[in-house]
Formats: sequence, C-alpha cells, structure tokens
Amino acid sequence: MDALNIIPAELDHLVITVPDLESGVAAVEESTGVRAVPGGSHPGRGTANFLLGLAPTGWPKGAHTYLEILGPDPQQEPPADGTLPLDAHLATEPTLQTWAIHPPAFLAKIAAANTAGIDFGEVQDMARDTAEGDRLEWRLTARSPLPREGAQPFLIDWGESVHPAEAALPALELLEFRVESPEPESALQVLEVLGAGDTTVVEGSDRRLRARLRGPDGVLEF
Repeated sequence: MDALNIIPAELDHLVITVPDLESGVAAVEESTGVRAVPGGSHPGRGTANFLLGLAPTGWPKGAHTYLEILGPDPQQEPPADGTLPLDAHLATEPTLQTWAIHPPAFLAKIAAANTAGIDFGEVQDMARDTAEGDRLEWRLTARSPLPREGAQPFLIDWGESVHPAEAALPALELLEFRVESPEPESALQVLEVLGAGDTTVVEGSDRRLRARLRGPDGVLEF
C-alpha cells in the first residue's frame, strides 16, 4: 500500500469550513455526487454543520469517520466579536480547515501535551441537538487562531454520546489524507505526543492539510 494512503487510526473527522452552508454543501455534492445531511446547530456559537460519512481506504471494513461541513448558521446571530469556532469566519471558499482525533485516553493526552509544551488551547464542553432531536455532548481542545494553521489536530472526547459517524450518513471514500509542513519532523513529534503518530507528514512550503475524497460522480481534492 502507498504510504500516502495510510489514514491515521485515531482520526475522528475532517472539517471543511465554508462562507455559506447552502452553497458549500452544493459544491461538495457537485464534485462527488453525494449530498451532506444536516448535522445541527451550535447554539451561541454562530455555526451549524452538515455531515457526510467517510470510509477510509485501508481501514477495516465497517470502520468509519466523518466529514463536517461547517459554516455560519443562518438561524443565529453571529458572535459579537465575529469569531466563529475553528476559525470558520475566515473561510472565503470551501477549505479543509482542520481535523480531529479521538485518542482513547483523552485526559492523558492533554497531560502529555502540557508536559511537552504543546499549545492546544483549552478544553471546552460543547453540545448540540441533532436533526433528529437527539442531544450530543462532547469536550474538545480549542484554540483561535488554530494551532499550526489547522495542521495540528484538536482532540475530542464524545463521552457517553453516540458518535456522529454511527448514524446512517451518506458516505464518501477517504482515499488519502496527509499533513504538509515546512518542518515535518517537528510536526510529527507533536502528532506522536497527541496520539496520531501514524499520520503521513510530508515536507511542504506551508502548513496545510491534503485530502482526496471520492464519490460516485468524482473525486474532491483539497
């Protein structure tokens, strides 16, 4: 198997930020032939999301993660300072903004990151209602601006909530995922502390994420 097709085992989800949810969802559908479904609103934070399941190449059959399309919620007033979660307010086009991992020992990884001097921001509690009316509650690490321009993942712990990818989501195949960095060795050291040391990291002029997603009508690349 090509090393670039090894998807990190603790990948929870990828986040695409868009300036407008309706047009962002339509753009993904146009490229892949698959339409995302409503996830829910983030009360008081000014955002809402749409979701697609992801079936990563090389993962065991039945294993899955998901794609979050995040943008301003037209049913909410934006926050007073104009800042949206995950720096979604900066999006001018659909952008693979950041990614989440779900290490099994969430608090232990937080402690390890603190010891190693890794700036992950702070741990926040969050919640939203799904389109079906179920309540999801989780905690995650959050920092704005995003650490390492989003190339450093945030950590998430779903607690007792049902993971969003366990819903019957329309899905794309995740063909490839990698991190690019002008300092790949340093980036990989951080990922190893956080619990994603199996991530493919390659040298690039800027810090950014790369992914290829395939649906029945085509491949979407970031």
